[in-house]
Amino acid sequence: MKVAVMQPYFFPYSGYFSLIHSVEHFMFFDDVQYIKKSWMSRNRLLNIEKEEPYFIRPTLIKPDYKALFTTVKLDNADNWKVKLIEQLNGYKNKAPFFTPIKIIIEEILELQYDHLTEFNINSTITISKALGLTTKFDKYTDHNFWFEEKPGEGDWGRIVAKEIGATHYINSSGGESFIFPEKFTEIDMKLGFIQPKLQVYSQLTSSFLPGLSIIDVLLFNGIEETARMIANYEIKWKN
Repeated sequence: MKVAVMQPYFFPYSGYFSLIHSVEHFMFFDDVQYIKKSWMSRNRLLNIEKEEPYFIRPTLIKPDYKALFTTVKLDNADNWKVKLIEQLNGYKNKAPFFTPIKIIIEEILELQYDHLTEFNINSTITISKALGLTTKFDKYTDHNFWFEEKPGEGDWGRIVAKEIGATHYINSSGGESFIFPEKFTEIDMKLGFIQPKLQVYSQLTSSFLPGLSIIDVLLFNGIEETARMIANYEIKWKN
């Protein structure tokens, strides 16, 4: 069984969905420290006229210092959902798939969420299902894992994957510098790093801006083409 373990991000970029596509079991690693100004709580869309990105983000009730991700609350008294839709309207009459994709985003935003992790997880699963992905999802806090010794940096994925019976563990490419293949060899588990191939597409600008939120990809390409795009990747096997 191929497994990936990843923190839940806010409307992540297409490579995140390539990682989901590459495995049979995707676990959201929600029991971590919250990091301000990270992909946990923001992402980017495109200002087509200015040809530059801008941030989209939810409004949070100020987290405690070194708060756990699972404790970070959304400020539902604020109008951040309305603002996000207003930002999305910048694509109206420009992006060819604006109407159907806006409907999906509005359906996500219509639901009530108390915590940021809950929003990130449910929105990612909703988009994954719209893209036809059949990956099994769960989250770290669904399990009663207990470890005698706290795993070190880069070792959480290996240990969790072993606990749920993985034969292959696939990580984002950013983990190559601190995840060690020999530890996976010791437990007879294959370790791979996904290499997404971010396809250039028309953004109605003079130059292409890669790595924006999956929302941008969907607005310009639609469900079927985006599904094809996220399936375009390689796995770099390390052992």
